[in-house]
Amino acid sequence: MNDLPEEAGRQAVHGSVPGLSAGKVLYLDPWTGISGDMLLAALLDSDRDDGSLQETLRGAVDSLCPDKIALEVVRDVERGLSCTRLRVRGESGPPLRRLADIERSLQGASVSQRVRTQAAEAFARLAAVEAAVHGCAVDEIHFHEVGAVDTLVDVVGTFVLVEALEVGRVVVAPIPVGGGAIEMAHGRLGAPAPATLRLLEGYPILGGPEARELTTPTGALLIGQLRAEPGPFPLMRTERVGYGAGSMRLDHGPNVLRAVIGRELTGESLGWGEEAGIDRDSVVHLESNLDDVSPEVVGHTCRLLRETGALDVWTIAAGMKKDRPGIVLHVLVSPEDEEAAVERIIIQTGTLGVRRQAMSRWVATRGTMTVVVCGGEVRVKWGRWRGRIVSLAPEYEDAAAIASAEEQPVKDVMQRAARAAWDLLAPKRLLP
Repeated sequence: MNDLPEEAGRQAVHGSVPGLSAGKVLYLDPWTGISGDMLLAALLDSDRDDGSLQETLRGAVDSLCPDKIALEVVRDVERGLSCTRLRVRGESGPPLRRLADIERSLQGASVSQRVRTQAAEAFARLAAVEAAVHGCAVDEIHFHEVGAVDTLVDVVGTFVLVEALEVGRVVVAPIPVGGGAIEMAHGRLGAPAPATLRLLEGYPILGGPEARELTTPTGALLIGQLRAEPGPFPLMRTERVGYGAGSMRLDHGPNVLRAVIGRELTGESLGWGEEAGIDRDSVVHLESNLDDVSPEVVGHTCRLLRETGALDVWTIAAGMKKDRPGIVLHVLVSPEDEEAAVERIIIQTGTLGVRRQAMSRWVATRGTMTVVVCGGEVRVKWGRWRGRIVSLAPEYEDAAAIASAEEQPVKDVMQRAARAAWDLLAPKRLLP
């Protein structure tokens, strides 16, 4: 475990929570950042009526370090919002400072093997990140910055409750990290902490809204280890909502993390059936104002973006500053192609900024088929929604080549191609 490569500690892979089946989704809405105690408190707050989650958590905590940890769950009101706070008191005894100490404590815990493995991987990752930040070996790391007992409860407790809630997927909104300065064992540093930034690589973050540390290394660690996906509120049927409060009192609103848990909805779960021809995916909308770029450069940029994987590219005329005419360039890309598209926009146009918005979209099932018209082949794109063909689009270039060779109007060739595609698709029950 101590030989974990540094690269393994740099970034978690987004996706489903390891070992859990798909179905329930946990959406984390960090109004003012994320800390380990806020996340754990938010999960507990989602279970106020039953209380079984608190029992589950206490059983796990009691087995981690017997007679050393006191767990206090407080129902409170933060700026008029009902919430839960969590306080962890470390009792007397040898401190848990090194990775080996944490691992020994995990071995004796009364938790599932999955939770034990997840927690061990989380602390190994934290140790690797701290070692990289401080320029030392992993086995030299002391968990003095995060308070090992608190962190142990936050990490293990979060995995225990996520397992109990049967969460299969985690989604997180953009994460505020704060600002200003923080006091650490090595001196006064700017917020967020260096380890926090390393642990949040790959996630959308933003400064503020307060000049203090809002997202902690433990909170950042848990986001990555839960394989949280950055994105908007997913389509879901809400079952639980919890509000977990932090220890600080902020100037501009409640210091609260919201956790929403529910059943993720798909075309099948909405009653549309397996053959509905409906899907959802995540995309990123990029846009940039261009008021001093020639039309030739804009056209070249659009063509490059389309040729290199952009889902759609379009421009809109707009009036810019100093009453100059310009355009707004819009690009729709998949999340994995976002960085390359942004770089291409900036390099090709010289723009100084590209706005982004992550969003989900409904997508009709689509495909391409080839039909024969006047002895030539025409490709036809088709789209299907809830079992019904809603789009038949012959390729213009194919139809135009046949129209020229046969001295036929291109519109007639395209109509014949669409009819031929319709006749072929109907027997395959793609029509109502």
